[in-house]
Amino acid sequence: MTLQSVDQAADVEAATHSAETEVLLAAGNFGTVLRQGPEFERLRAAGAALGKDDAAQEAIEAFNRCRADLQIEIRLGTLDAAQRAEIERLQSAMLGFPTVTTYLAAQAEFEEICRETAALVSGEIGIDFAANCRAGGCCGG
Repeated sequence: MTLQSVDQAADVEAATHSAETEVLLAAGNFGTVLRQGPEFERLRAAGAALGKDDAAQEAIEAFNRCRADLQIEIRLGTLDAAQRAEIERLQSAMLGFPTVTTYLAAQAEFEEICRETAALVSGEIGIDFAANCRAGGCCGG
């Protein structure tokens, strides 16, 4: 290896580090703006209100417990009418709380802005950004 090739390698490494730093700074700025956006603020407020609603929390827990207890039947598609009716009853009870429906609406709104953002980034880089952010990314690691 010559002195010139060492210098070139150092230049490439410095440029790569600079580009990575720029990406991370842009991502941090994006996160700040996203956090300050109305969709995130509504999600935070709805989450705080839901967290204080003990009755709604109990309804959520009852619904989730029932679904967990019937998980195998749900996956296999073998729920009987009584089991299906119980899930629907608990779901209706849970959705009867305004704090739950407000939270779900705020969550859907925030997810939509996240999907729009991922689509924009995907268009810019030419690959599915969100898919590559999931566990395993593009290489399954």
